[in-house]
Amino acid sequence: MTAPDGARSASLSMVPLAGRFFLLLAGALAGGCRSTPPPAGPPASQPASPPAYSAEPIVRVGVALGDTSLAIGSADRWWIHEAGVSRPIAVVEGEPGWRVVRLPFETALRLRRPDGWLSQPHVGPLVAASLGGTPVEAAGIAYPGTIEVSLRPDGTLTGVNVVPLETYLEGVVPKELGRPGADAWQAQLAQAVAARTYALKRLGSRADLGFDLYGSVLDQAYQGLADPGDSLAVRAVRSTRGEVLLYNGYLIDAFYHSTCGGHTARVEETFDFPPAPYLVAVSDARPDGGYWCQESRYFRWTASWTAEELDATVRRNLPSLVPLPAEGTGSLVDIDEEARSQEGRALTIRVTTTTGRYVVGEDAIRRLFADSTGRILSSTQFLFRADRVGTRLNGLTLVGGGWGHGVGMCQVGAMARARAGWEYQRILTAYYPGTEVRGLY
Repeated sequence: MTAPDGARSASLSMVPLAGRFFLLLAGALAGGCRSTPPPAGPPASQPASPPAYSAEPIVRVGVALGDTSLAIGSADRWWIHEAGVSRPIAVVEGEPGWRVVRLPFETALRLRRPDGWLSQPHVGPLVAASLGGTPVEAAGIAYPGTIEVSLRPDGTLTGVNVVPLETYLEGVVPKELGRPGADAWQAQLAQAVAARTYALKRLGSRADLGFDLYGSVLDQAYQGLADPGDSLAVRAVRSTRGEVLLYNGYLIDAFYHSTCGGHTARVEETFDFPPAPYLVAVSDARPDGGYWCQESRYFRWTASWTAEELDATVRRNLPSLVPLPAEGTGSLVDIDEEARSQEGRALTIRVTTTTGRYVVGEDAIRRLFADSTGRILSSTQFLFRADRVGTRLNGLTLVGGGWGHGVGMCQVGAMARARAGWEYQRILTAYYPGTEVRGLY
């Protein structure tokens, strides 16, 4: 899920849905037109009764992953100890430069002081907490709650922010929705409910990793401690405390994205995920013939490659998406769209190279077209325009709409609906049909 940026005319009313997106983009071409788990392989969406919470849950957020050293500390007094052990390893008076480290060839954690002193090895996990009221920092970011550091089997460290759910959400809503202003207040309430539902649905889902949620767009973008300028977002979280989205009494998978480009996507056409009656294709059309999300700079976009650029892109990205033979990717021969949804989203792309023919589907299509910096394609909603000279591929242009996976709530659309006077419950049920907002605690 990503932080947002931030229509069809009546003459199309007789055109089948399959053709409407093509006509709209064809018109856009004449005048000019541009674009966070969800995580790969989202968890199964089998119904499970919502737990009856007598108190606010605690969540575990993975915030520092994959290194062998983690800077940790606080501007005030803090301490660090082994989990389950009250005896401190160290009590620190705000001194910077402390780190949790794993030394080469060791299978334990150590605390390293700025002057180089090392603690005894600790099996861990290690827990760092404030004693003076100032948040604990991990990798230079301030977090509420505590930081737990554990050692993975591969020798890397995992830093986990252990924090009450509502406090966690205060660091999610402004990161996901930005600061849209008081006129989009109802959208901020909607974002708070969606983010809370998403988080609760994933409690315990990544126990093997030691946390519930990634602190990034692999789940929900999370900035840690809320900034002073995020007061409206914080108030939205507190105003909706405990409220979630339910379908037939069960917590839903509350996916959301920045800009749908005119129509949201069916979940089964985007992820390896079973159909869900509340994650269906929803039109974002306004009564006046425009679209709620049309103010986004990602509402319409184009992306183009020469044959040489496309070959380099495929060589770079295809190995992480499909099994390849021993000869590897080979040179690009052709690329074509194999199937699309009736709303105009690509479902499968066929890539032919000198080593074989490969099919990339669903949201992985966006990674197939990622640039050299790792930025993936804005969306899978596009017109596919291959430039061929005879049978030779000369280049490719995609003319598309939207930013993000397209499933669930369109954030820019939600803000526009809020500015038009919609209340948050109505916004949510528009994007998640058949659901209801209910308080769990």
